[in-house]
Amino acid sequence: MSDSGIELAGRRIVVTGGRGFLGRYVCDACTRRGADVVALGSSDFDLTEQSEVRRLYRELEPSVVVHLAAACGGIGANVENPARFLYENALMGLALLEEGRKAGLEKLVLISTTCSYPKDAPLPLHEDSIWSGKPVGATGPYGMAKRLLHEACETYGRQYGLPCAVLVPANLYGPGDHFEEEKSHVIPAIIRRYVEAQDQGIEEVSNWGTGTPTREFLHASDAAEAIALAVERDVPCVPINLGTGVETSIAELTAMIAEAVGYEGEVVWDTSKPDGQPRRYLDVSRAEELLGFKARTDLARGLRETVDWYRAEKAS
Repeated sequence: MSDSGIELAGRRIVVTGGRGFLGRYVCDACTRRGADVVALGSSDFDLTEQSEVRRLYRELEPSVVVHLAAACGGIGANVENPARFLYENALMGLALLEEGRKAGLEKLVLISTTCSYPKDAPLPLHEDSIWSGKPVGATGPYGMAKRLLHEACETYGRQYGLPCAVLVPANLYGPGDHFEEEKSHVIPAIIRRYVEAQDQGIEEVSNWGTGTPTREFLHASDAAEAIALAVERDVPCVPINLGTGVETSIAELTAMIAEAVGYEGEVVWDTSKPDGQPRRYLDVSRAEELLGFKARTDLARGLRETVDWYRAEKAS
């Protein structure tokens, strides 16, 4: 590796979770830069088995690993599997680091989660506050596993000279997202609801809570661009938030989706349902400083693109 980072052209990059939603965007971003990209799914190697991870390095001989694969799910899955999610996520990351350093890996890029932040961290969420308290709630054990890997990446760099980058993306969305009821997050869930309401002539759509909580949304293509930059660039091994820095209320989000769908019925709020955390958005100054990254996709445009993709998929 040169002082300025890694030249991707011709290099073998393995993307764990490379066939998932974000993984496909990351593979495309690295391929555009001339890399030889291998997208891995869970059926290729069991990353919780160290012997399997050793086989991965022996057979694929990657220069760089982008670690996207995770044992995770919705709130229900996190409530049911706290120990499994902590164990499997910690184990996958640790095995990739240990076997990677023995195989002469040039770099590992870890994709972490905003679940690693403590509940009461000050807003906007700055990377320096990650260790200011314990990650709590249903996703706390998953967040703690990722926090352990933040530390592991830093110590492997310090002891073995293995360069690592640690990235913490905001809520992702975009074409190719998961729209199945049991898997979908907030944007695809609302899009599905509005498209179905319009298609069936339903005059009223009910949403959970009050609509006042805020979140931050990042298009998956922007996240993938930031990840490719983190592969290329020589960056310190510190957590780097990836986002827009824009706080959007759930009420604003639903109005934008209704407009993108063309739904003109009434929107009502079921205040008997929980709101979740009141506010959440990221300080994104470190990504601009270290990666030269700034999100480019305007939320309204990204939502229209996602709605169009979903409609085309439904029709096919």
